[in-house]
Amino acid sequence: MEFRHYIGVVALILSSAFCIHLSAQDNAAYEYIAPRAGAEEIPMGLSGVGPVVSGGVDYSSLPSKARKFLQKHCDGHAVVKCEKTFTSGDFQIALADGIEMEFNSKGQLVDITAPRNYSLAPVLLKAVVPGKLFHLLEHNGFKNSVEGVHHDSAGYSLDVADPVFRQVCYDPSGVLTLIVDR
Repeated sequence: MEFRHYIGVVALILSSAFCIHLSAQDNAAYEYIAPRAGAEEIPMGLSGVGPVVSGGVDYSSLPSKARKFLQKHCDGHAVVKCEKTFTSGDFQIALADGIEMEFNSKGQLVDITAPRNYSLAPVLLKAVVPGKLFHLLEHNGFKNSVEGVHHDSAGYSLDVADPVFRQVCYDPSGVLTLIVDR
C-alpha cells in the first residue's frame, strides 16, 4: 500500500472516531469538533464553573505599603508570582529565591515563608517582627533558624528549624505564649 493511501485510511478512521473534518486536499487543515453530548444545552449566561476566587494580578495592583516593603527589603529579588484572593483582598507573592509572602488588603505582611529546608535571613526577619521580639529571638538563639512567620491579631507564630522546638508563639507585645515541640 502506498504511503499516501495509508495516511488517507488512518485519517478516515480518525475522522469517524473523533469527529475530525477533513478537506480533500493533501495539505488540508484538520479541525476537531467535539461530539455533542446527550445533555440538555445550558442557556447563555448560566454556564461556567462558578465565581473566580483568585487569580494573577499585576505587581502595580499591590497596595502601596506592600510594594514599599518589597522595594525596601527584597530589592533585587524578582517577583515571580503575584496573585490576589478576590474574596478577602489578600495578595500572595513569590520571589525568585523561593520566599513566599502574603499581604492583607491593607498591604500589611501577614505571612512569610522561606523555601523548604532554608530559614529567613536575619535582616529580613528583623524587618518582619518588632524589635523587642527580634532581640528575644537573637538572645534565645533562634535568629538564624526561623523558617516562617505568621502574624495576626493574636501575635506572631514562628516556625523554627530546631531539634527540640517546631514552633514558638509570641503575643503582639513580644511575650512568649506557646512552644510546640517536635
